[in-house]
Amino acid sequence: MKKRFWKILALAIVLAMASRAYCLNIMPTWDSSITNDPNAAAITNGIMFAIQTFESNITDNLTVKIYFQEMSSGLGQSDTYYYSVSYSSYLTALKNSATSVNDSNALRQLPNISTDPVVGNSQINLQFPQAHLFGFYPGYEGTDGYDSTISLNTSIMNFTRPPGNPSKYDLIATAEHEIDEVLGFVSTLPDYYPSGPIGPMDLFRYATNLVPSLVLTRTYTTSGDNAFFSVDGTNLLARFNQMAGGDYHDFWSFSALWAPPGVTPFHQVQDAYAHPDTTPNLGSNELAGLDIVGYTLAVPPPILKIAPSGKNKFTLSWSGGGSGYMLQENTNLLAPSTWVNSVTGTTNPATIVSTNIVKFYRLYKLLPPAPLFAQNVMFQTTTNVVFQKVRHVYNPN
Repeated sequence: MKKRFWKILALAIVLAMASRAYCLNIMPTWDSSITNDPNAAAITNGIMFAIQTFESNITDNLTVKIYFQEMSSGLGQSDTYYYSVSYSSYLTALKNSATSVNDSNALRQLPNISTDPVVGNSQINLQFPQAHLFGFYPGYEGTDGYDSTISLNTSIMNFTRPPGNPSKYDLIATAEHEIDEVLGFVSTLPDYYPSGPIGPMDLFRYATNLVPSLVLTRTYTTSGDNAFFSVDGTNLLARFNQMAGGDYHDFWSFSALWAPPGVTPFHQVQDAYAHPDTTPNLGSNELAGLDIVGYTLAVPPPILKIAPSGKNKFTLSWSGGGSGYMLQENTNLLAPSTWVNSVTGTTNPATIVSTNIVKFYRLYKLLPPAPLFAQNVMFQTTTNVVFQKVRHVYNPN
């Protein structure tokens, strides 16, 4: 009976996706200062590596246009258009786009009110890519045709890894730092202190006296050094920079003050002050920030497993890959159009009863529903839209 069981219940582990895996499309345009540089190929290759890092980690169907140029001072900076929207609309957008555990934990800390829980402002400033992502902005690029301009001081950078010059800074990490901010990893401090509008990352900026078990409180201040990044309002991930001259949404650079208690400091892409001869990569803290301000992160495909679970029964289960998978079955692999949804649907694990018919099973990735808020959003006419540019800087140490 056991041999017959496994013979009849043939299993095909197939993962079908309803859409292409990665949808973010960052379109770079190169200024002549880059294309005329003797190291143009190495510079553009390094920037493209940074771009592809974001594209492989974010699955939202979004096009971002960035103009890249060289500059002769500092390390890097981004000049990005932003757009003010009602906080209540942004909160609705976050709820409708939530897909991850981080999203759920973050939303539990955001009360359902029409003003932000930080300073009580009815507006919030969004970088253009975020405004595009949620359908808030009726146009597309800024007045110059781009969402942002990123400037890089390539004269003090290493273009390849490992670093060729220990006194220079990493091009890839610098480009990732700036793109991270273009996408919305930003605070509006110090320009809008003390009353806002805030930026998305200000929603997750907490003060604590570092005593365990005490509830964190939100902070929107440029004084002191008591500001931490936390998704859930409990667990501290990094300390925010509070030094004038560096961006307040950046992390405190590698030092004794960098990390929360119990965390060993390490270099991060989002450090406010870069260190030479280091090559940090876009990490979990930067990705967590992008996740909770509205982006959808890519997750590895789930692993489908089969195991006997009783007489003439077996169990199919899958782990990893996030949610939104439908179990499907087929009796003929040569006829792709005959895949049908299993009666177990999206239930995980799924119990299947043995029959005398050979069947194959696969997981099918369902498309997420369209955001509910987008059906009712009202846009201003283009002539009445008001937007500005904001500059964020990345400094050498």
